[in-house]
Amino acid sequence: MRFTFPEYADYVSADHSQDDLFLFHSNVNLVRAKGVNQRLTTPITSSSFSQEVDALFKREKKRGVTNPILVGAIPFDLNRPAQLMAPLWHERVPSLARTVPSFMDRDFIHQAREHRFTPDHVTFLNMIEQALQQFELSPLKKIVLSKILTLTLDKPVDVSRLLANIMAQNPSAYHFNVPLDGGFLIGASPELLIRKEGERVFSNPLAGSARRSSNAKEDQAAAIALLSSVKDQYEHRLVVDALRAALSPLVDELQVPMEPSVISTPTMWHLSTDIEAKLPAINPPTLFELIEKIHPTPAMCGTPTALAQHQISSLEPHQRGFFSGLVGWCDSQGNGEWAIAIRCASVSENTVTLFAGAGVVPDSTPESEWLETSAKMRTMLNALGIKEEEL
Repeated sequence: MRFTFPEYADYVSADHSQDDLFLFHSNVNLVRAKGVNQRLTTPITSSSFSQEVDALFKREKKRGVTNPILVGAIPFDLNRPAQLMAPLWHERVPSLARTVPSFMDRDFIHQAREHRFTPDHVTFLNMIEQALQQFELSPLKKIVLSKILTLTLDKPVDVSRLLANIMAQNPSAYHFNVPLDGGFLIGASPELLIRKEGERVFSNPLAGSARRSSNAKEDQAAAIALLSSVKDQYEHRLVVDALRAALSPLVDELQVPMEPSVISTPTMWHLSTDIEAKLPAINPPTLFELIEKIHPTPAMCGTPTALAQHQISSLEPHQRGFFSGLVGWCDSQGNGEWAIAIRCASVSENTVTLFAGAGVVPDSTPESEWLETSAKMRTMLNALGIKEEEL
């Protein structure tokens, strides 16, 4: 079944048979899948992972699937179990036309009966202060620290309608809906970690952000200020340099623009760099091998990576799980797309958990990072119809 973007948002909202549907929608592909024929939970860093993937695809081909597919989520910590599935049914079709949708479910409104930030405001500011001290005491150059917001809503969330709202309000994003144990991971990520199409690979890292304004002049001024911000340019350059260093030994014809551009979501401006490369003809790395080399980038973790990961585990009072991990798909021919799991929420009945992180560098200020993470949560809060003054 083929749709325009507005038609598809209406269709998703109305069709509750999609309640267990996996969906990944990019500017290239729309991938949908239902049911589970096989599961793969082995961490992708495991020495047996690639063999298990090959064996799974062989079993799927024996089942009669011409080009089997794996869909699901990979956690922030690649040493933790993945949540990958070979579905009973799937389809991959060209992306929907990215026209601004006419659909907007304005009756989709929720009230937050309870809400809790982890860490709370005071603890978050202290966490950022401790990170800033590490720049003086260690080789740390950047660290991404996060908070989560747990909401108890007045009613269970209709996931189909939420997905439709997310797609309608964020038409240029990577839309995803991943069924997980006891709920869903759902969102509209602006950031592509990697896409592989035959011998070509693509990545679009984002780092450096500014909140958008409803006033057109102020909004444009925010974009211009972001482009000229020394702090944000430095934060972005750390990410791009790390990706260049990780990819250079693995690929040919690596193309990295000298300067970032500015892209927007409905709530944020971001510095963005489009990276493209060609894989070598002999012994090219697989998609999962590339992921293992480049994830987590400094956009989600920091730099140096190992030191930043250690500090994150020491400072953050919560487990990230799949937040700032990856969502996407890959097929038996080695193609696939994996977006970073941000601007998202986990949903289970009337409990919703949101996540947002901020890149901390020496020029960061704690209160600004609190405000930035709150602004990034507006993507999901807007889709749920929750007003800012409720929190």
